[in-house]
Amino acid sequence: MDLVGELGLVSSEIINHPELEGLELKGFDSSAHRLEGLIREIQDESSGLRLVPVGSVFKRMQRLVRDVSKQINKEIALVLIGEDTEVDKVIVDRLYDPLVHLVRNSADHGLENPEERRKAGKSEKGTITLAAYQQGGEVQILIKDDGKGMNREAILGRAVERGLIGADEDPDDETVWNFIFDAGFSTNEQVSKLSGRGVGMDVVKTSIQDLRGRIEIKSQQGLGSTLTLRIPLTLAFLDAMVVRQGNRLYAIPVDVVSEAFKVQEKQVTTTAVDGSEVIRVRDALVPVLRLEDFYQEDHDHQAIVGTVVVLVHTSHGEVALPIDEIVSQQQVTMKPLQGQLKQIRAGVGCAMLASGDIAIALDCERFFS
Repeated sequence: MDLVGELGLVSSEIINHPELEGLELKGFDSSAHRLEGLIREIQDESSGLRLVPVGSVFKRMQRLVRDVSKQINKEIALVLIGEDTEVDKVIVDRLYDPLVHLVRNSADHGLENPEERRKAGKSEKGTITLAAYQQGGEVQILIKDDGKGMNREAILGRAVERGLIGADEDPDDETVWNFIFDAGFSTNEQVSKLSGRGVGMDVVKTSIQDLRGRIEIKSQQGLGSTLTLRIPLTLAFLDAMVVRQGNRLYAIPVDVVSEAFKVQEKQVTTTAVDGSEVIRVRDALVPVLRLEDFYQEDHDHQAIVGTVVVLVHTSHGEVALPIDEIVSQQQVTMKPLQGQLKQIRAGVGCAMLASGDIAIALDCERFFS
């Protein structure tokens, strides 16, 4: 995998070599295009060699469910779907711990005891479903239970106690469910072997983000909850929009980019609360996040009117990133952030560009952490 990545980088270095500028080389462009296409195919094929069925980690959940059901005196059936769905082996190896947390939570928090289920007109045996599907360049893993659903009032009350939200605010369900990922958050009053310690879900979110993934939650009172993990098929390569802000390059995953446009004066306004910038995009107000402010760099605060912004979507809503230039859209080779580079905020890796430059690959979800 490393050699294939290096092959792509070296071929790009040759094709874009400065000594070739201004030379009239007959057929060079078409040959270079064919070479780039072949190398991309090799990269895709080599990524496929590392794919393994997700069923290997799913089957390990069967024993976990049996043990947990005995500890909490609940009858639980585990249903596995899509076990043959293939994912990068590195991802499969790192999925086990997050899945353990999520399956335990479904069993302990989600499923009612047999008497409660009987009163609710349900089967005494609760069901937890683990499913995997491939959609485009990512894999979706669902952890679903047919329990009582999340207690919106309890979560909201604890969020108010912890100062995460004002007592008079009434956020939407998506915002409420995401409170459970706050470090130390728990609605259990009593500590048991499985829950109540206020640890786990924040660790799960961090683990999934480290895999360039994200978590979505849906829950309905009395009908159960579904957590969806969206994870890329491979960690070796990334389809990215490469942008420049100041003297730095950033690689933004193309699947989170909604659109890019030049800001007009009538779109810009400021909030009454703290004077922060927002842009009106159709019927919505989108907050502006300046990368130079996010990274606490010294800079002159230029007006945003006339600037190009890239609109990215996150679980917290859309965010507008002002940039100086859209450099290109390309498949980049990813290298891990090591040593001091691990401390880069919102960075998930170094993106090796065709030009030989290095960009910071951004995880837009981490703009809010």
